[in-house]
Amino acid sequence: MNHFPLLETGIGICIIGALVSLLVKSQEKIRFITIYSSFFSALCAMGSYLIFYQGHHGFIVPSEFNAPLPALAGMLYFVVLFCTPRTKFIGADKPFPSSLLLVAQGFTLLTCAMTDNPLLFLLLALEPLIPMVDLVKRGERIRIFLIHWVPAWLAALAVAFANHLPEKVAGLLITLLVIVRLGLFPGHSWIVFIARKCSFTTTILFVTQMTPVLLLVLNSQVLHDTHASLYLSWFATLSIFYFAGLAMVQRSLRDFFTYLCLALSSMVILGVCSHEPLQLTAAYCLRNSLWIALAGIGIIVRALEARHGELSLFQNHGFYESTPLLAIAFLACGLGCVGFPGTSAFISFEMLADEIIPGSPFFGIVIVFSEALISISLLMVYFKLFCGRKVEWSNIFKVRLREMIALWIIILLVFGSRFLPHANITSTHDALQKTGLKAGH
Repeated sequence: MNHFPLLETGIGICIIGALVSLLVKSQEKIRFITIYSSFFSALCAMGSYLIFYQGHHGFIVPSEFNAPLPALAGMLYFVVLFCTPRTKFIGADKPFPSSLLLVAQGFTLLTCAMTDNPLLFLLLALEPLIPMVDLVKRGERIRIFLIHWVPAWLAALAVAFANHLPEKVAGLLITLLVIVRLGLFPGHSWIVFIARKCSFTTTILFVTQMTPVLLLVLNSQVLHDTHASLYLSWFATLSIFYFAGLAMVQRSLRDFFTYLCLALSSMVILGVCSHEPLQLTAAYCLRNSLWIALAGIGIIVRALEARHGELSLFQNHGFYESTPLLAIAFLACGLGCVGFPGTSAFISFEMLADEIIPGSPFFGIVIVFSEALISISLLMVYFKLFCGRKVEWSNIFKVRLREMIALWIIILLVFGSRFLPHANITSTHDALQKTGLKAGH
């Protein structure tokens, strides 16, 4: 078979771009290198996905169910970097982590294509080094970060390198790693910390991607046999109510975004912890849809903060008059977060609820009730940001062309039934069956 190493090329472009940006002194040139490196890397990732279904691949061979993920990851990384305000690259008080974000993009492309368990554990252990280095470069303390991640690193290394590890021990270590990485209660403090102290671009790209979902799918049989999936389900249930409630009472817009991501991540985990094939498929597809919608909300939050500074949710701001596109995009992404009819998450939410309720009525009620709480919080924030008093803003607050293009891409993805051909629920379900990732079967 002929090899077309497009995915490997995309990863290499990110690494080379990161190295070059470290050597360049001009901030304008660094901005140019960062955006174009991300763009060509995303093109390679999408090209690798297109040729995958024609029977061609590179030396990194993804399975059918995770083949679309590198393309989606590359696209979202590029969109977020593409619409990053110029002032974040040039003239900012703290350095923008251009090289770190390019390394993170290449790292995410590799993680999304990985199907080997030990390597996936190692990649998930290395993944948090990106925000940690960003914190160090900004002169922030990393004590909270290390308190959470030292046990998680030990768990990941033990599962990756230990031979003949008992299944119960492996299930316990995987549970610990997922709780810390996704920020399930009580392992969420470090995510709230990096959302406040890191570059917000780093936060958007790190918090929204939910990479441990792939780990749970690959190890669903072990988790089911050791009852670790049941324990994770209860952690996820507690986290959903806790984070959805916190999202409703936040004073800061950035904190609201963080707790919204944590609540929706917990909802995905609740679905993935099932051993039913349809429920597993619905949760996995929901994860991809929420990744897009949450990235869109993150872009809007960053755009508003770039214009007006840190925003309080205790007063009405009336931003609709100056930036109506941001209001429309916020509403569209909010609908995508709760699975409104017409959005790409609608079928996934419906399947998830329909599959959970007959077998576990309590968990089904949790899904429905948490959706209601998240919907209410999104509407409250929309009214606080874009309604109320009428204010005439200067033209400098208008949406820029780059932001306009990025937001329309996000809106199209939110309301699209699929990201690329074959990346829909049916193909995902078939791929899960072909690869034998059906826990309990």
